[in-house]
Amino acid sequence: MLRRAAKFEVSLTPTSDSLLSPVADEPRQWLLGRALDEFAADVGALDEVAGQMVPGGTRPKIDVAVDEAVPAVTGGTLLVSGQEVMQTWEEPLMRTLATAVTRPGGTVCEVGFGLGISAGFVQEHGPSGHTVIEANPDVAVTAREWAAGRAGAEIAVGRWQDVLPGLGRFDGILFDTYPLDEREVDDYVVRDATFAEHFFPHAAAHLTDGGSFTYYSNEIDSVSRRHQRSLLRHFETFSVRVVDGLRPPADCSYWWAPSMAVIVASGPRR
Repeated sequence: MLRRAAKFEVSLTPTSDSLLSPVADEPRQWLLGRALDEFAADVGALDEVAGQMVPGGTRPKIDVAVDEAVPAVTGGTLLVSGQEVMQTWEEPLMRTLATAVTRPGGTVCEVGFGLGISAGFVQEHGPSGHTVIEANPDVAVTAREWAAGRAGAEIAVGRWQDVLPGLGRFDGILFDTYPLDEREVDDYVVRDATFAEHFFPHAAAHLTDGGSFTYYSNEIDSVSRRHQRSLLRHFETFSVRVVDGLRPPADCSYWWAPSMAVIVASGPRR
């Protein structure tokens, strides 16, 4: 099977007769053709929006784990172990995430404090409880200063894998953290459908029955079928909203396009 476009061509060659067996030849060819068409369409769509992207930069390797390195804030960027953990251009994205999972009187768990942008937006909606998990102890000091005097706000320090099991269930969970080391980059950024995927079962386990879980995915204008399948293994339903008008700097090392997809999942499967 071959698909040609103006700038590329892609082919699919089954190497085993058992592929999609025992489906009959006609539906088998249709299914494989559809998968190939979707891949070609995805590459074409990326090429169409490439002109709106900024050049970006090479991400430096994480030499010291992000939860052990000393952070610095420079020009609206939180830098930890050379990583651009959060930047102020993300404000529209953070507002969308916070609004998606916060309701007056509800409880929210937020994974990752960063510059406190989304935490501030969560507070605007008046939750009765707002727990922030922050892995980096120095960032957590700033987070505790931020939480002081805010009713219901508390900071839990440590990796979410260690902290979350003791926290119970929440009406909303907001996942916005960063790979802590190169192993997490390889396992969860490079290999998974989206970085938040490894958190899906934990989000489902810690949501109330009517609760919602949100995160962003750097897929620009949609989410892939692979991503959708993973979501539906853990949640009954989800919605996608594209946040446009983002303005990452030209040398941003972790995102290059003016839009990101925000996903809100609910109906946890237990």
